[in-house]
Amino acid sequence: MAASAELNVARKKLAEALGDSITLYFHNLRSWFKQKMSREDFDLEARRLLTREAVHLHNEFLLAILTRCQTYSSMLMPRDLNCSSLTYTPAVKALRKESHKIKSKKAKTTRSAFVQRFQPASPLNYSSVVLPGPPEEEGAISFCTREMMLPDIGMVHGRMLVMAWDQGLEDVKDDAVRLVMQAVEHQLKCVLTAVFSQRNGFQMRERRFKHAMGTQAPQDNIRNSESLHEHISGSAPTAVSSKGTHIPSMKRSLELGAAGASLQLSCGGSESPAKSPVSLYELMASLEVK
Repeated sequence: MAASAELNVARKKLAEALGDSITLYFHNLRSWFKQKMSREDFDLEARRLLTREAVHLHNEFLLAILTRCQTYSSMLMPRDLNCSSLTYTPAVKALRKESHKIKSKKAKTTRSAFVQRFQPASPLNYSSVVLPGPPEEEGAISFCTREMMLPDIGMVHGRMLVMAWDQGLEDVKDDAVRLVMQAVEHQLKCVLTAVFSQRNGFQMRERRFKHAMGTQAPQDNIRNSESLHEHISGSAPTAVSSKGTHIPSMKRSLELGAAGASLQLSCGGSESPAKSPVSLYELMASLEVK
């Protein structure tokens, strides 16, 4: 809330200094967010609109909006493990008890006694063991370079703030940013699914869910090809993790998965040649079909 209050104060001060030029300033800000204008050009245009005494308001406003977006992005980062959550080995526990006893006694500073008691030991025997959690409980990483997702949550937050100010709103709730981000991810998934399904074979689940992109289509003249078609009218409900994500409740064993993959390969056709990357013409054709 502190970052939101600082952002509103900085925006109001900048609006008072710009006057009627605030519309042009926000237009340049949107162009910078859309990468139609570089940061240097945006700063140059802002300095032309402001006086020399009011240039610092532009810097304070940019710092406030970046801090607000970064604050929300950092809330999605996984928390660091503290010492209380670590699992210690029996050797470490014994060493900790011994250290408490030694601290209660008077320490001896004689070098000869220290050399006599010294015994070499491997540091790995006394290192703490961190047990990794399940993948579904890991925190979400909000960097677009790691998620391979553009725009990232910080960029969406900044653009929504600018659009809200254009409509006369003061702020944007974090839940609204998360909802828009999920809508963008869902739309991008639908576009990629349409493109890949036009280029490669796939499997159908319950006659509506496409999965296993890139698999070869089974040959109709092979008897066992009929067993590859899933005749399922319903699925088992998913389980909800502590993070609120849905995970499969009934997972196939590795043996069944390997057997199904072997049957899929044996019933498929010849291996298809390597394909070129997706072109803009294929994207346009997929969108027209979709």
